[in-house]
Amino acid sequence: MTSSDLPTRRDFLAAAGAAAAGTLLPSALCVSALSSPAASPLGAWIDDDHGLPAYHYTGPLRFPTSPLYDKAPMLPDDPFFLLGNYHLTLFAHASGALQLLTGERAWGRMNQGDARFSGACQATVEIDGAKHSLIGIDEPAAIAAAKRFGVGFARYDYSLNPSLSITRRISVQPSAKPGAGTSAFLVEVFLRNTGAQPLKLRYLEAIAPRYQQIFAEWDQDQHAVLYTPEPPAGDGKALTVRFTAQPGHRMTFPPSGQMSRLEQFPPALFVSSADTNTLPISSGGTIGSWLGALWGGSLQPGESRRLAFVIGYSRDSGSKIDALAAQLAPPSGPDPNLNGSVFGEAWRNKIPAFTSESDPILRREMRWNTAVLEQMATWREYYDETIIPQGTVYDYTWGMVGSMRDQAQHALPLCHTNPALARSTLRFIFKRMLPDGNILLNDGGFGWSPSGAQQTSDQQLYLFLLLAEYLRVTRDLSILTDTIGYYPFENSGHDTGLAHVRQAFLFLRDRVGIGPHGIILRWNSDWNDMFGWWPSSHPYNTTFTVSESHMNSAMAIVVLADLAAALEAAQLPNTAEFIAALGEYRAQLSEAFLRDLGDRAFPRRAWAWYNEPLGEKEMWLEPQGFALLNPEFPADRKRRLYAELERRLLSGEAIGPRQIETPVVRPGTPQGSRENGGFWYALNGPVILGVASFDPAAAEDLLRRMTFANYAQKFPNYWTGQWSASDSLDSALLKTNGLSSGIPWCAHAHAWPLYCWLRLRESSNKA
Repeated sequence: MTSSDLPTRRDFLAAAGAAAAGTLLPSALCVSALSSPAASPLGAWIDDDHGLPAYHYTGPLRFPTSPLYDKAPMLPDDPFFLLGNYHLTLFAHASGALQLLTGERAWGRMNQGDARFSGACQATVEIDGAKHSLIGIDEPAAIAAAKRFGVGFARYDYSLNPSLSITRRISVQPSAKPGAGTSAFLVEVFLRNTGAQPLKLRYLEAIAPRYQQIFAEWDQDQHAVLYTPEPPAGDGKALTVRFTAQPGHRMTFPPSGQMSRLEQFPPALFVSSADTNTLPISSGGTIGSWLGALWGGSLQPGESRRLAFVIGYSRDSGSKIDALAAQLAPPSGPDPNLNGSVFGEAWRNKIPAFTSESDPILRREMRWNTAVLEQMATWREYYDETIIPQGTVYDYTWGMVGSMRDQAQHALPLCHTNPALARSTLRFIFKRMLPDGNILLNDGGFGWSPSGAQQTSDQQLYLFLLLAEYLRVTRDLSILTDTIGYYPFENSGHDTGLAHVRQAFLFLRDRVGIGPHGIILRWNSDWNDMFGWWPSSHPYNTTFTVSESHMNSAMAIVVLADLAAALEAAQLPNTAEFIAALGEYRAQLSEAFLRDLGDRAFPRRAWAWYNEPLGEKEMWLEPQGFALLNPEFPADRKRRLYAELERRLLSGEAIGPRQIETPVVRPGTPQGSRENGGFWYALNGPVILGVASFDPAAAEDLLRRMTFANYAQKFPNYWTGQWSASDSLDSALLKTNGLSSGIPWCAHAHAWPLYCWLRLRESSNKA
């Protein structure tokens, strides 16, 4: 399967389409004095017992009033939250269900459910022989449960029978440094008899050992691999199920250690008891089996009992699995009323308090954004580096790490909050580079890059964006002097980080090149990678051989100046010629860009052909943010540009400016959604920073629009934007205004607001 065989971003979920084009323009919005929003019908933000942000979910598990597209609901049932560390990705649903993902080698789900994006698990309690299910969107106990989700924890409180109360708490331990982390989580169950009679109980919680690579849900490849669970093995304290990979074709797997699209070595799933009450059990080693923990006994009136066990995965032996589980041993006498993770103090020490922020809403959101990025971060074994994946579509739906421009953007705030993780991201991008400076777009398995028609022209620019910020903030020159390999490791060479940067620059300047107007060529995609997939009859798509990208040039003018300044400050030997070349090329681009702009109020979007411009009269957002960031662009022209942006793209929009002023008719991407006029976090971030260069108050207003608090006020019934979001939202041009175009948990929705806040506060402190 090539990248052209992948479903479109809107195909992957029946709920991800957009309704027929319409108009729903809310009144003008001013959020400069945004106060604490009224409680949403879906829930409210709280502080956990460690002072970290958490969400108390009180909404439904099903959404029968969801907008429809092609007769299918657009708002997914069973909202979910993400828990994790650098070796673990865990989704905890409002229904109590859990999805356990591994992304260390190839993205896979350890407990693949029967439906897409689901995990097979169960939790039941028998009370005097009557069984109650605690997990399920139609189960009365799950519907009635109190639900809280926060940094490293999920908590469910049930009341049954009516004299039995149950607290079920999931806790994840944070990673201490890049590459570290426990690939397991702790489950605690507190049983309390609040009645006057003894209760005979039997509690069972289990997970199905069903490994499947995530992309397999979309794969039509005949080289499929069947992963068969082996019979469980253990010592009474822990049980482990390993998987046998059975390929459907000869030569499916390369030698161990070499890149591979298909996973030959899936991790084993294990359950380990963390106390003397709980017994690990299994129902066999075949499809449909279960692996879990069991307790049975009597509970006297007023008596409480705690059960504790660990669920996780590992490729190590039994002794190492025991050691891994032991790291999650809960402290003696844990408080059943603790509202937060058992490891909450470690999380509190890891997440900055941002005490300088006087607005409690912004302070809460920036702590939440930081925590989400930490929980999304994933160690990649082939590269031995830790990155923050894009999430929503690429990783959690397609099972593909993409793209490098995304990883670079996600790491921008890490330069301030976790420099070691930002450094690891830079090394990851360097290791994804071919010796000629080409940075491969996607990573589709264990270090495996898919082929396809898409040829991007901007990957190097996003590397420069991150590198310049990292050097500016940290002054860590080792990223330039370290010896780092080129891709692929099996048969490529090594050189310094600085050599990688030189090669990336030469690739941009000499391989991507410039077009007839002196603007950097677009090839068949810049940031907007949908250019290359739209029909040839579409006015956006004529040819790529001379098509020029104003976004690429506007971005290059900014990031090359920042990179040159960072390298000059570094004062490394033998860099004078490189710095001069950066300045020379930037000056050439700046002259051409300003000549192309002329007296126009805003830059064009692209030249589709020699004399066929896009964005001549209609504004596209893509180049505007970096044009506003250009330090040589006069303030009066920036104000003029922003006035046009407000009028053309921001008027009537609740969250921020949309991507296109007037979208076009395009099957599959209605007018006002995604790359056809949707709202994008990645495009709004540069706009905010650009506006800050001449109007800090307006930039602050734009930042506050982009908060989850503002979203909850404007769209209180959509759960897909309350605590995370996809990379884009439907704009006010659609009746589905504000609906997240896909499942949430995209890092863009957290990285860009956090980075903008950090830069705005940095500027205000200097002022």
